[in-house]
Amino acid sequence: MKYIFRLISVIAAFALLFAAYGGRVNPIEWTLPSLATLALPVVAIVVLALLVLFVLFRQWRPAALLFGALLLSWPTLKLICPFNLGQPKPGEDEVQLKVLTMNVTEFNWQKGNEPSENMRYILDQDADIVVIQEGLVYFSYEKLPTVQPMLEELYEKYPYRKKHYFDVGILSKYPFTEVKSPFLEPDSLNYFIKAWDVEAPGGDLRVINMHLSSLRFTLNESQILDSMDKPSGRKRRIKSVMNKLDYGFQSHVRQVEAIRGILDNTEGDVLVMGDMNDTPGSFAYRTVCGDDMRDAWADVGFGPTYTFHRHHLYVKIDHILYRGDMRVLSCQRDKAGESDHYPVVAVFGR
Repeated sequence: MKYIFRLISVIAAFALLFAAYGGRVNPIEWTLPSLATLALPVVAIVVLALLVLFVLFRQWRPAALLFGALLLSWPTLKLICPFNLGQPKPGEDEVQLKVLTMNVTEFNWQKGNEPSENMRYILDQDADIVVIQEGLVYFSYEKLPTVQPMLEELYEKYPYRKKHYFDVGILSKYPFTEVKSPFLEPDSLNYFIKAWDVEAPGGDLRVINMHLSSLRFTLNESQILDSMDKPSGRKRRIKSVMNKLDYGFQSHVRQVEAIRGILDNTEGDVLVMGDMNDTPGSFAYRTVCGDDMRDAWADVGFGPTYTFHRHHLYVKIDHILYRGDMRVLSCQRDKAGESDHYPVVAVFGR
């Protein structure tokens, strides 16, 4: 029996390390590590359960192997499940800046004249800078029936605002100027990025709003995900889902390289916020972060969290990344609004 335990521990340890560091492999060259990284939270839970089991059965060598794998994986695991105790206190000379990112799913404009819960949440948060994804650029705020009841409050609170391309936009209390941003070819469907230089408290701040391409599952593929807890022989559609995951990971490579290009040509304080459609530790995430960007949630958050909550997928794909002469004081994910993405809010001291 002890040899079976050892074999199980070796397999589990390898799976954990493979998932934790799969994001270092370019998915264009090999997509399996990216799929493993997506499954990292599940793999980590399984390894923890096995570790407890081995300890209970006094299987010390297998337990030591799994404990060692967890330690080696911690640089990635802490991005998903940080354990920061307490919150930093603002300095006496610091000014505070509150920012918010939210995929607003077009403010649910098709549901009639019922006020948008997403816009109501944004206005109630009273953040200094808000970036939105899926903001429906084809219609101005005046033409969105779900936003019309709050127009006066919106314009008073955010005198500086802009929507670009299909869906990315900004709401700001402070003036900003647009920065030339890359626009990739149509093969990068549903990918958009825009940058602005904002005259924010504490000095100029470059804000980059990202919306990396989504996986665009068909209705049948979405139904497969929705019924994963039920017996099903839909192998063909499951294969289609996996193919789209592969395509999504590979599409993100060019997109994050474009974002990294802006960062490499930017000096001073920078915020990168938005819907990455990829998880912490992934190749896309690691490319954007590079050696200089930090994750607000990883720095001050506590415990695991998720921002996307649909099709039985609960993953953190919305991020607030930063660098420069600023420090994050708080970061939270709110279960608010009517989108399939939860918003992320952070406060910085500058």
